[in-house]
Amino acid sequence: MREEVRLKFEREVRKQWIARGAMAAGFLAVLVVAAWFTDLDAHVEKRQVAGVVESVSPIQGGTTQAIQNGLSVDVKLADGRHAHVIAEKATNPTVGAQVAIVEHVHGSGRTTFSWK
Repeated sequence: MREEVRLKFEREVRKQWIARGAMAAGFLAVLVVAAWFTDLDAHVEKRQVAGVVESVSPIQGGTTQAIQNGLSVDVKLADGRHAHVIAEKATNPTVGAQVAIVEHVHGSGRTTFSWK
């Protein structure tokens, strides 16, 4: 085999190896980013916030047990935001009562509330 042909052949082989390596690195990067996005919602910061009960109503839909044991409560928080939480009937929330609820701030930015 002539020297020129051998060099061209080796250059083409190197190009193929580089292309395969780039594809593998890209695939690995996609997997890492997907794992990172999935993990964001797992990290939750919990804060206790005060508020006043605005309305109390029965739960709409859901399981029979949830309908029998739960209440849907709207709370106006001290900072002016509104929160919708589900409370057990045993806690007996009343309109105008001062309550403390828990704000859950997820790593993705999503915010949820739960009855304390």
